[in-house]
Amino acid sequence: MKILIIRFSSLGDIILTTPILKMLRRQYPTDTIHFLTKQQFVPILENNPNINLTIPYNKDEETIFVLAKKVREANYDLIIDLQAKLNTFFIKLFNRKSTKLTYKKEHLHRWFLTKKLFASHFEPVDSTVNLYASVLKKLNIELESIQTEIFLTPLNSKITVREESKDTKKIVIAPGAKHFTKQYPPEYYSELITMLKNEFKLDVILIGNKNEITLSQRISNECEHQLIDLTGKTDLQELFDIINQADLFISGDTGPMHIAAALQKPQIAIFGSTHPNLGFSPINENAIIMQRDLECRPCSLHGSAKCPKKHFKCMKDLKPDEIFAQIQTIL
Repeated sequence: MKILIIRFSSLGDIILTTPILKMLRRQYPTDTIHFLTKQQFVPILENNPNINLTIPYNKDEETIFVLAKKVREANYDLIIDLQAKLNTFFIKLFNRKSTKLTYKKEHLHRWFLTKKLFASHFEPVDSTVNLYASVLKKLNIELESIQTEIFLTPLNSKITVREESKDTKKIVIAPGAKHFTKQYPPEYYSELITMLKNEFKLDVILIGNKNEITLSQRISNECEHQLIDLTGKTDLQELFDIINQADLFISGDTGPMHIAAALQKPQIAIFGSTHPNLGFSPINENAIIMQRDLECRPCSLHGSAKCPKKHFKCMKDLKPDEIFAQIQTIL
């Protein structure tokens, strides 16, 4: 059998598909399994033994209709849609001969939770992995574990992380997020880092994409100690390698959070406008989730540009000393 799995984005969501890949490979050990995703996310699946091929898609080079035609020409027996959006609908529409399965997205369920409408009638979404697993049930496959995976590649990395001695701890921080309400305030990060540097012998490494360079610079400028700022300087594989070296990883609800979880690193995950009950909690026994229990949370599934209540208490009321106390128990 020839199987195609589709999940175009984003970083964290693709990592959350890895338990599904593992179970499919276990059920179909000799069959062909391909994974279709956006070109920038291909490294997430590099070296994953549960798939035979990762197919990159660049929307600037080909339309979704051209892609759908290419998928049809590949003659897949089974197409598993883990995106469930309009673009994957067209791909499935063009491939009428293939058996098609689409995951149960629970979009309405999550909408009710964020809008506080009949919320008492809805159970929390424990993990997006279990939503993805709805396709496995259609194949009579039981999901055995929701633990995510990343398979590292040996690197000749262009990135050098200073190591003063074996006693020096590494704390990696990803302060950015796509949406403002998922970002812990930069002045709080600066205060937290100063507290940590005064207490422990450690290197603090800031990471993020090019859009977050200004944010990291602000944190560095407000901090009393020297930091290692690698924001915008790493590719995805180098990012995996840096997080894998961390003694502790700190972030908000964002893609790198799921990298740290897949690598089973000790981590602090700071949730603001979003909520673990929506299914995006880090799958990691070593994770500590920091959040405020407020009536207005969650106000959004993926975050937003500003606090709808204009007070941003979900982040501002979560002071650096509380996070520092949790880190002390780890370090």
